[in-house]
Amino acid sequence: MVRVARYWLLGLAILLAATCLALFPACEEEEEEATPAATPDGTPSPGVTPATTEGGVYQTGMFEDISTTNYWNSMGPKATVYNEYVLGPAVASLMRYSDQRLDWVPNLAADLPSDLEQEGDFWVTTVTLKEGAVWGDGEPMTADDAVFTWHTVRDLEIIDGNWPSAVDLDFFDHAEALDDTTLKIFFSEEAGLPVWQFGLAMAPILPEHYWASVVEEAKAKDDPVATLYAHDASDVPGAGFSFSRQEPGAFVENTANPDYVRKGLTVKEYEDGTYVEEGTYPLTIYGEATGAITLEFEEGPHADATVYNIYADQDSALLAFQQGDFDFWLNPLSLPKGLADQLAAIEGTEIITNPSNGYRYLGFNFRVPPLDNKGLRTATAILIDREFVSNVILQGQAVPVYGTVPEGNAFWANPDVPKLGEGLTREERINEALTVMKEAGFTWEVEPVWDADGAAVNPRGSGLKGPDGNPVPTIRLSAPSAGYDPLRSTFAIWIGEWLNEFGIPVDVQLFGFNLLADKIFEQQDIDMWILGWGLTPFADHMASFFSCDEMELGGFNAGGYCSDEFQALIDEFNVETDLDKALESVFQQQELLAEDLPYVILFTTPIVEAYRSSAIQFPYTENLDGLQTTGSDTDGLPCRVRIL
Repeated sequence: MVRVARYWLLGLAILLAATCLALFPACEEEEEEATPAATPDGTPSPGVTPATTEGGVYQTGMFEDISTTNYWNSMGPKATVYNEYVLGPAVASLMRYSDQRLDWVPNLAADLPSDLEQEGDFWVTTVTLKEGAVWGDGEPMTADDAVFTWHTVRDLEIIDGNWPSAVDLDFFDHAEALDDTTLKIFFSEEAGLPVWQFGLAMAPILPEHYWASVVEEAKAKDDPVATLYAHDASDVPGAGFSFSRQEPGAFVENTANPDYVRKGLTVKEYEDGTYVEEGTYPLTIYGEATGAITLEFEEGPHADATVYNIYADQDSALLAFQQGDFDFWLNPLSLPKGLADQLAAIEGTEIITNPSNGYRYLGFNFRVPPLDNKGLRTATAILIDREFVSNVILQGQAVPVYGTVPEGNAFWANPDVPKLGEGLTREERINEALTVMKEAGFTWEVEPVWDADGAAVNPRGSGLKGPDGNPVPTIRLSAPSAGYDPLRSTFAIWIGEWLNEFGIPVDVQLFGFNLLADKIFEQQDIDMWILGWGLTPFADHMASFFSCDEMELGGFNAGGYCSDEFQALIDEFNVETDLDKALESVFQQQELLAEDLPYVILFTTPIVEAYRSSAIQFPYTENLDGLQTTGSDTDGLPCRVRIL
């Protein structure tokens, strides 16, 4: 078996946890505090304090409403971070990432799956599930639920959003429930790490008894997938939590499953790499449990319900937090420094900062000439001064990023990815971009010129013509409004100014978050756009964003980039079972994308979060992407890529 435990320890100082935040809040009142786990030197671990209170309501606050109650849709084109916060706790998976250390560990599975072995025309693995698991309505959770979910993806050919990375139909053939707790999976060829261990093994499992009739009805329609996505699933039973009620624009509430299969398990991680679960389903893997315990906590849910309060802006959220209306601030964009300072002054409030595993980017629609011209995209990358906007205009609130794997995910990030424009003066940017554009065949009626005396472009470029000799039409640059993300709107305004002075005609248009996400992924009504991604720790996201198979409406490759060379890298990556070779492939993917530039990666932000420590406690607070990343996955399902 390919050993996939602990490999992120090579590069990450602070690691992503995939057990839900809502599993361990201590709500409303406090009991006697348990002894913290020990660090390798025997001292108490900072931030590793188990949740200590049962019951109550876990109150959170966020800035956007959910746009669907249907997890099929949330895994598809509606893959926003807010939908994942609310709907993620409802689903199950065979395997998951362990807390902090990112071991590949069982979730609904009772133990590690069997090795993939060839059996006739198929590559086969068998998984034993935990006995006695039930959904939120008390119905049994069995191997049939997994078969039903994955066969639905196969039979309806669902290829939107995150589904292709979860259930890769180029490899997955079928699954069989040998009995309630024994699942046999058949692949048409040997599946690599992205397809099996970090794909299907972590794919969603949904309740057949609820969805079967909905799926059958959808199959009879002209567009079965759209029909399935349109179903109102506000009454669906969940695994860890179930959606219970909603007041649009005001709040959403989830109710805990009191019989959640992992509730009460004690999780321990040891210095020697051992992962242990104690309780109804004892498990010891990856070592002999020697040395100090580095993490220990009891799984919940520890709250009866989670409420997601929705606020129109930061001021109203700040007032509500000051009044004690909610206890954890869900903000995937990070709290601005000024706001964090105000929150820190509130008694009983903790502010924590963690590195991000995500970025904001500028995307190009290759279907709209001349955005399909590499020269124009390269010149655009050169003209954008990330450091100036991040450090001077935004006063250090943003961190410049150049690669398609952020540096925070250090194991997978290629340190040698080219950084176009880094360190150049404004004059050097203008001159280098001119050279690139001219070599690509562009001409101007009036070329832009840098005026050293005036320290400005004078004259500004105008009358730009493409390589075909036709005038370049005005290009729409779509970005989130300042009310949602002032950092991205600021970048959009500066990018628009730099391109316009250079003679590339741009009209900056700012939109609300949900409207912009729909325009990009469900309508593809865009030229250039600025958006953001929250990523998974296993770096398979580039296949989702840039695969030729993801170009259709609803797919994540909204820009329509399609490269035979990149596709060949992805095809090789999907069958790779060796971690070192997978890493080599990911490095090559980053280098090719930095050359082709379907995205210009712009910046990331440290994840600054606030919570009321007088009301809730967490097993740990050091976590790549912050604690809120764990909050979307109450059943341990690893976060899929999320639209920020």
